[in-house]
Amino acid sequence: MKRVMVVSGSAGHGHVMAGRAVEAALRARHPQVEVVHIDAVKKMWSAYEHVYRKGYVALVDKHPNLWRRVYDITNRKTSTITHAISVLAGASFVRMCRKWHPDAIVCTHFLAPELLAATLRKGKLATQLHAVITDHDTHRVWYYPEVLRYYVASDLVAARLSLTYGVQEERIQVTGIPVRAAFEREVDPLPVRLTYGLDPTRPTVLFLSGGFAAGPMRKAIVGLWKERRDIQVIAVCGRNERLRRRIASVPRPEGAVLHALGFVDTVRELMAAADVVVAKSGGITTSECMAAGKPMVISGSIPGQEERNADAVVEAGAGVRALTPEEIRWRVIRWLENPEQLREVAAHAQAFGRPDAASRVADLVASAIGADEAVRGPRFHGAI
Repeated sequence: MKRVMVVSGSAGHGHVMAGRAVEAALRARHPQVEVVHIDAVKKMWSAYEHVYRKGYVALVDKHPNLWRRVYDITNRKTSTITHAISVLAGASFVRMCRKWHPDAIVCTHFLAPELLAATLRKGKLATQLHAVITDHDTHRVWYYPEVLRYYVASDLVAARLSLTYGVQEERIQVTGIPVRAAFEREVDPLPVRLTYGLDPTRPTVLFLSGGFAAGPMRKAIVGLWKERRDIQVIAVCGRNERLRRRIASVPRPEGAVLHALGFVDTVRELMAAADVVVAKSGGITTSECMAAGKPMVISGSIPGQEERNADAVVEAGAGVRALTPEEIRWRVIRWLENPEQLREVAAHAQAFGRPDAASRVADLVASAIGADEAVRGPRFHGAI
């Protein structure tokens, strides 16, 4: 039996979600392959893990300009000191990989290639190293000559990887960014709308809360109702219960519909029920939105990688940026009052989306290790 180790990293949620998507696709499509999913960050020294995860969150939330500088500096050169610390802190992770003897290691976070490169170069680990880049851009932290194959979001990312680092074109596969298997399936929006008591004839806007403070989200929702009382709103607040309560308490005009939800695993269904999605431009969020064929109003971006994601969505004609709650209202209302334009943007999103990315990565990895007898299923591309 062939063995595949999927390695993600819990600095932000996107890398782990992509890893889980690839793991699930491998299990479903290649049952003859033994699969394990490891969070590399959790295998580091505890002090390193704490600083790595908490430091990243603090930088992007509290000091975004400082994070932009860190992003730009690390894209130009690597730090010998920080690299040495990472290698020391990750020694137990490397030992675990050597003990498990995987035929392939599939990385959805850039930490694993950094930790494994020297071991592979010295011949102390005989495995194939695959990297899944989880944003619509490249960055120096992803590049290691020891990576056998890269899986990227688009032709543009493939070109940047080749032109910037000299990676041979045959080592790059344009698959899209892996998203959950639910996005490969067609979803009828009518039952979803009826489940939430939504009128199928009225417009529905889905807010995804990542990076949204309660005040701006409330202001955006109230602003929509000032223009159009018939707009139905679903706000997914994740595990932020304080945010959910504040959104649920938004004063609403007579007849207005608002569902303030906590953590849900039905994002695919909620996107199917929505006419417009308002969210920040995380790699997984944008990929899910495009896979569902939904026009996207980008409410914010972490400096660096998420700005590149926003650029990709806007360039594809699949979304727009909105820098303030007032602009969110203006963008959404313009689309809703111009159905032809809304359909055009949705078509661009559908064309840009790659709902089968996880399956494609799984098949290519399995083929690379000689275990490519996949369990085939129906494919679906885009939204109805």
